[in-house]
Amino acid sequence: MSWDNNYLNFKNVFGSSNIEASEQRSKLFNSFMTNGLPTKRDEAWKFTSLSDFKEIDWKLNGENENLLTHEQMQQISKHLPSAFINFVFVNGKLNLTLSDDNDGLFEISTIESSDFEFDEKNTENRLLNLSQAFLTKKINFNVLKQKTIEKTVQILFIQSSPDSVFQSDKLNLSVGENSEIKLLINTMSLSPTKANAINLNLNVKLEKASRLSFVQLQNENQKSFHFSQTRFQLNSSAQLTSLVLSLGGRLIRNYFHVDFIGENALAGVYGLGVLDADQHLDNYTFLQHSLGNNESIQHYKSILSGSSSSAFRGRVLIEPNSQKAKSEQLNNNLLLTRTAKADSVPQLEIFADDVKAGHGATFGQLNKDEIFYFLTRGINQYQAVKMLSYGFAKEMIYKIENEDIQNYLIAAFNQKLDSMVQNA
Repeated sequence: MSWDNNYLNFKNVFGSSNIEASEQRSKLFNSFMTNGLPTKRDEAWKFTSLSDFKEIDWKLNGENENLLTHEQMQQISKHLPSAFINFVFVNGKLNLTLSDDNDGLFEISTIESSDFEFDEKNTENRLLNLSQAFLTKKINFNVLKQKTIEKTVQILFIQSSPDSVFQSDKLNLSVGENSEIKLLINTMSLSPTKANAINLNLNVKLEKASRLSFVQLQNENQKSFHFSQTRFQLNSSAQLTSLVLSLGGRLIRNYFHVDFIGENALAGVYGLGVLDADQHLDNYTFLQHSLGNNESIQHYKSILSGSSSSAFRGRVLIEPNSQKAKSEQLNNNLLLTRTAKADSVPQLEIFADDVKAGHGATFGQLNKDEIFYFLTRGINQYQAVKMLSYGFAKEMIYKIENEDIQNYLIAAFNQKLDSMVQNA
């Protein structure tokens, strides 16, 4: 089925729900059909090809695609710890059986014309034209002023269709003044037989003195495609700590934009990719210091095996009225095989005089002397590689200062590392 036919079927079901929104969708879809998807000729997509994605006959979810078997329900339940507040979306629809009580934490509402953003300078526009053309709903989280949500909130997006389905979702989060929340966005797939794709558009606003721990766990099967665009606005004295842990997926593209719109705010932006076979991960970060007296820290790591590859582009923009801004950027890559590949592109744009900014990148393999040290003490090479890789990566997981989240992420990380090292 072509995109044209997909869109025609989509309009027959959703086209009349909101006239203005339908018109905006049509504009975006026509733009997509005219300009297509990004290619490696686009500088922002220099290291990532969508050729494989284009070859797949993508479909939209059917009427019964949210139904799960008993075995699938049991499988998903293993990913819903009681220490979390869990909300489960199956193929885009909230599963009330697996989800906890809402208690007013969020609402699902219909997409309006104002939800369709278009910025010609956005590197993700050509992809967003496609994903937004098929949006019908949004998930709105609002954390009220002076409120602390003690438990971690997990939003689990499951794809279970036996067909090759392209799914788009939009989530808006507003954290009120002097409030705090820990949010985990988890994506996984159940069907191993065909490719699936998900596009997540995440928009977050942190009000004055609010605090957010934000985690994305990407753990789909290795035939899947994952695209996400995450945008933050930080008001005065807001604190953001974020971690993207990328384990599964055939191709992962993460766009991460942080805009400082108040002073004395802090953003710690971290990422860890653990890849094998022919997986590809592309992290594009954009830290925008619109005002001064703010601090941003970026640290991304990757562990690569097989013929996997990763790309990191860290763009930092310090605008003219952003005096006293501080920005640090570091990218470390551990290559377990000779056929693995990593690329790193720092991009500093500084238009203020009184700032501190720096960047660095490293690429290397495990030290043979360290492996030999383990062997002399009766530890086999498999365990040695696993232990050294864990030592390389663990600091990223511990950036999120919550034991429940740490344990959850470490379990997923170790499972991937076990299978990866055995096949290295």
